[in-house]
Amino acid sequence: MNRREYLRARQGFQPEVGEIYENEGGGRFECMRSYHDRKARMRNVASDWTFVAHGCGIYPDGRIDWDYSTDGGFAS
Repeated sequence: MNRREYLRARQGFQPEVGEIYENEGGGRFECMRSYHDRKARMRNVASDWTFVAHGCGIYPDGRIDWDYSTDGGFAS
């Protein structure tokens, strides 16, 4: 599968609370809260930065990304 086919194979998905996912662009992210409509509060495992990921998607190899994020800040 070439890069273009890989990117087209992205499917919308709902992250599961407690699961740690590898980001398509790098990094590991834990799902802290799962909302609806492919939206979740995520935490960067390395930095503790949290945010709400909107439009979550998953690729054939299990890596994820999202369309955009809001409400970012360091976990307290």
